[in-house]
Amino acid sequence: MDRPWLRAAQKLKYKDPRPFLINLRKIELELAESATPDKVKNLRTNGLKQAREQRQAALFCEGMSHRIGQTVYFAAHEDQDFDFVASWIVGGEQHMAQVQLKEVVPKSLNADAELTSLIHGLAKYTNSSGLTVAIHLNQSGRFEPNQLNLQHLNVASVWVFAAAVPDQSLWNLWGNFTEENPFGTQYAYPTEA
Repeated sequence: MDRPWLRAAQKLKYKDPRPFLINLRKIELELAESATPDKVKNLRTNGLKQAREQRQAALFCEGMSHRIGQTVYFAAHEDQDFDFVASWIVGGEQHMAQVQLKEVVPKSLNADAELTSLIHGLAKYTNSSGLTVAIHLNQSGRFEPNQLNLQHLNVASVWVFAAAVPDQSLWNLWGNFTEENPFGTQYAYPTEA
C-alpha cells in the first residue's frame, strides 16, 4: 500500500461492527413483520446495495474481531479492486486491509451460483498481493472448507463467512485459505447485553 493511500484511508470514518449490526437487526426484525416486499427486506434492490455491502462488511469484521480478539472496524471505500477498508489497532499502531466482498447468492436468486465458480473468478486478481477477499456464502447447505486450496492465488488472504443457523444468530468464519492450515471460528450475531 502506498503512502498517499494510507493517509487517505486513515481519514475514513470507521464503524464498529457490533453496534452497527445490533441496530441493523432491530430494523430487520421490524421489517420482517411488515408487508415490505422481500427484495427490500433482503436488501436486494439497487438502491440498497450499499446497505447490503455494509452489512456483509460488518459481519465479516465481527467474525475477524472474534478471530483475533480485538475489534476490527470497517469503512466503506469503493475502489477498483476493493469495497471497504478494515482497520484494527495492535500495540498502538493502526493496521489496515483493503477488502473485496464477494457473495455466493441464495439459490432462489441464482440457481447456478456456487462457491467453486466464484473462486475460479478470483484468478483475475493477478497483481493484488495486498488484497483480502471476503466471501459471503449466502446459501444453506454443507460447506467443506478442507476441500479448498487457494494458496496459488495472488491475494493477501481469502476468507469465507456464512450463517450457521437459519435465524442467522450464529455465524462461521473460515480462513485464511491462502495459508496452509485454514480453520474456522464460530461467533454469535451481536445482541444488546
